[in-house]
Amino acid sequence: MADGRWRMAEEGAGWWGHLRSAICHPGGRAVKIALHGYGKMGHAVERVAKETGHEIVQPADAVVLIDFSNASVLDRAIATAIDNHLDLVIGTTGWNDRLDEVRDRVKNIGCVYASNFSPGANAVFALARRAGELFARFPQYAAGMEERHHAQKKDAPSGTALRIASEVQQGSGGTFDPPIAALRVGAEFGLHTLYFDSPDDLVEITHRARGRDGFARGAIFAAELVRGKKGLFRFDELLGRE
Repeated sequence: MADGRWRMAEEGAGWWGHLRSAICHPGGRAVKIALHGYGKMGHAVERVAKETGHEIVQPADAVVLIDFSNASVLDRAIATAIDNHLDLVIGTTGWNDRLDEVRDRVKNIGCVYASNFSPGANAVFALARRAGELFARFPQYAAGMEERHHAQKKDAPSGTALRIASEVQQGSGGTFDPPIAALRVGAEFGLHTLYFDSPDDLVEITHRARGRDGFARGAIFAAELVRGKKGLFRFDELLGRE
């Protein structure tokens, strides 16, 4: 394709095709899933898993452990997965400063992590990188972000916001390093808006979660994708997007 156009046709058989599968056909092979963390996200994973033909079981009977707890107990999730020879899906955020340590610990199991498992959010990550690449050619543009979550969310900025900013930075070759304004109030599931602002116009890319089911659906899809693999993977790597 000519430079400056979307490369969806080239990538359609890879990450975009996987994302489309996650959105349109969320139920793949039946998987026996154990849960680590049984808060609101754990309940959502359980509900969506049952709706899509999967089974929630104890770790001793499972093939994969899905973790939506918090960073302070991530070690327990990793130990449970290793001790029971389970693949591991990490939906917990706030631990990326330990990436090398975690990579070493999970080298003999399949482990996938993401700041956001929502298929829509992962599409936004790709759009953010492409937009950074495009707008870096025009010096009149500045980049920035706003994100809003419910008052109970502890980490700020969110892992999703940091990932979007990183995609913009990488796509622009370092031209943009978007500042992030974070707000914790009310019951917002998750709202992220990326801005490219200039005297001529304002471009906004927004992702707004309407509930927890999208995150749960993506995490279950990740559990299907990581089967038979060894080591630590980002979700988008398993989707075929480097």
